[in-house]
Amino acid sequence: MKNVIEYYYNIYAEDYKKVKNKILFKNNGEYELIKYTGNINQLLEVYNVLILYNMYCHEIMLNKDNNLVTYYNGDNYILIKKNICDKNFVNLNNIFNYDININDNRKVAWKNLWQERMDYYEKQMSEFGFKYRKLRESFNYYCGLCEVAISLLNYVDYKNVRMNIAHRRIFYKEKIEEFTNPLNIIIDNITRDISEYIKFNFMYGEINERETIDYINSIKLSDSEYILLMARLLYPSYYFDLYDDIIQGKNEGKALEKLIKKSNSYESLLKKLYVYLTKKVKIPPIEWLHNSNYF
Repeated sequence: MKNVIEYYYNIYAEDYKKVKNKILFKNNGEYELIKYTGNINQLLEVYNVLILYNMYCHEIMLNKDNNLVTYYNGDNYILIKKNICDKNFVNLNNIFNYDININDNRKVAWKNLWQERMDYYEKQMSEFGFKYRKLRESFNYYCGLCEVAISLLNYVDYKNVRMNIAHRRIFYKEKIEEFTNPLNIIIDNITRDISEYIKFNFMYGEINERETIDYINSIKLSDSEYILLMARLLYPSYYFDLYDDIIQGKNEGKALEKLIKKSNSYESLLKKLYVYLTKKVKIPPIEWLHNSNYF
């Protein structure tokens, strides 16, 4: 791959090393050559938005043919020059300060995506779920959370939902340098980033109930965005991500056991957040979440 980098980008790769699906190297700065499987047109659109709004992010380097993508050996690659080499972990203030509101008329498209994903998993589980005991035992509970999340989306007035610079996922202990990688950035509502940060960091004990509620109390959203936030917190993306890894043989299931052990405390958080939000905005009744005396 050193020859590929030199040929397509006219850059000599120093301190070259391979990490998962990335090639890391230096040359008057830090670079990453990343195998890319996403939609190129969507990436270009997002990158142009980042530039238009002068958002700090890594630079996508064009190859010798003036293209974003280099096709080699059956795969697409994108070269990133890392403008931000910050090893600090992302926090909620980073998210709120970065996810700038943009002038965009598209709508949040979670409902169909969630329904299609759940239908796919239900079919998959019925066909060979017997091979994965822990997944089979926990599956209905997390599907139930997903169904409630989908039902909440029916109450969203999308005229009162803003579009922001957001991220596909914000994982546990995500570093600023990953947060500012344009390959991880999309156009969506800010509640996506807030909820994903809360879910993953609560599961790993980095934030607690009081900190979560205090933060949500400090931000200003529309009523519909609060409903989106509640729906996104209910939607068990953390579970489905692990599900995929287990099915693909990338995880043996120990992480799933830890996640399941956190289900009671996370459900407690959901109930307290729900009761709190019912006092703040008009939100649809969900009987099992209303069972809390926290406030």
